[in-house]
Amino acid sequence: MLERNSALKGQRIHGRFGKPSEHPGVTIEEIREFSYLDITLWESEAASLRSKLAELLAIQSLPAPEQSSPLPGGRLFSLKAGHLGYLGEAGPADILAAAIAPEEGSVVSLGHGYCCLRLGGPKAVNLLRRGIRLDLRDRTFPVHHVARADIGGIGLLLLRRDGGHFDLLIPRSQAVELWRWLTRRAAQFGYQVL
Repeated sequence: MLERNSALKGQRIHGRFGKPSEHPGVTIEEIREFSYLDITLWESEAASLRSKLAELLAIQSLPAPEQSSPLPGGRLFSLKAGHLGYLGEAGPADILAAAIAPEEGSVVSLGHGYCCLRLGGPKAVNLLRRGIRLDLRDRTFPVHHVARADIGGIGLLLLRRDGGHFDLLIPRSQAVELWRWLTRRAAQFGYQVL
């Protein structure tokens, strides 16, 4: 497998920055190796394909809109009915791509055009609230929730992994701009680049 070139080359420097503290308020990590699939299920085949995929992936059912289901090595998510996405390792992505025949739906690999950042730490939600117009409280944006959003005019896909970690999927062409936005605002909390 070819190694993906970082969209943040020259920008991403490992270490601690901003407000000095024993524990950084925010951690930022670029996930360099990932697969991102855009999956559309044809309406006439959706019911049978849903059960086939759920069985194949060993999950009870496919995620409802704005939800995600953890898989070994990744996450299957839905933004709207009949439309799925996958973010994670190549193995499950290959299974999904092979399982969906052209007469059942389409599977398009988009990972090459995106950058994935993982935010964590006790102040990650506070950082995101500085620019995102979503209610990120636990009861309204719980674990496994997913949404399209924007930060400073930069469109992204936001997935809540657990209570304190988020994955941000952004177009590679806007990765540097978002990186600068995040690091400028994270300085007040102290941040660490992993």
